[in-house]
Amino acid sequence: MADQSNSLKYAYRRDAARLLVLYVTKHCLSLDSALVNAQRDTDGRPYIINSFNFDFNLTHNGDFTLLTSCQNMRTGVDVMRIELPPATMSVDGFIHKMRYLFSSSEFYWINAGIDEKSKIRRFFRLWCLKEAFVKNTGTGLRIDVSSVEFDLTGDQPTCSFPGLVSEEWSFEEHSLPSNHVAAIAWRKYGFPISIFCKEPFQEVSFEQIMSSVKPWNEVIGDIWSSYASKELCPSSSRRLLS
Repeated sequence: MADQSNSLKYAYRRDAARLLVLYVTKHCLSLDSALVNAQRDTDGRPYIINSFNFDFNLTHNGDFTLLTSCQNMRTGVDVMRIELPPATMSVDGFIHKMRYLFSSSEFYWINAGIDEKSKIRRFFRLWCLKEAFVKNTGTGLRIDVSSVEFDLTGDQPTCSFPGLVSEEWSFEEHSLPSNHVAAIAWRKYGFPISIFCKEPFQEVSFEQIMSSVKPWNEVIGDIWSSYASKELCPSSSRRLLS
């Protein structure tokens, strides 16, 4: 009881997203949830033990939790709710403060937005793509993310990075409801990515997820109702985009 109560202090409803991993492995790999052993490699990327050709990536922010998966490839995904900076800072001031994250051409493109909403949206689009890239590679923010340069002036995002073989990569952008944006990075080593058949996101209900998993231990007392009544995520000082 004490362990569950202590865990509740730091858990938010968004953390239930981890159950998606069990749901996906059951449907993609036919694995019983009790047998799924998820670990992290030396780069911090998640993987399923004894499923070496299967890759997945998970992200959550705002109102959305996304999981991407693939066979014989690698994937990275990121989602962000577009938010304005705290009231004490202007959009231009915020973007200037975060300038070190972007190349000169990216920074110019962000500031070419026609108004504050356009600029902050461009900021989050680029940031999502950079996050998806580093989550795919497993390098995280150990690299200089300004060197991961995206061009969004064409029909599809393109990326330049030292040593990157463009034919092996494909990037997706998604505009989601309630001012959320998402990006996915796919990589297939040694093969043209154009042969990869992409599928749209599928919404999965909580009931669908729970029907696919088995509890590891019994929830004691009113722990579950207390958890379900908590906020989705910790509060933020940023302002929602209207």
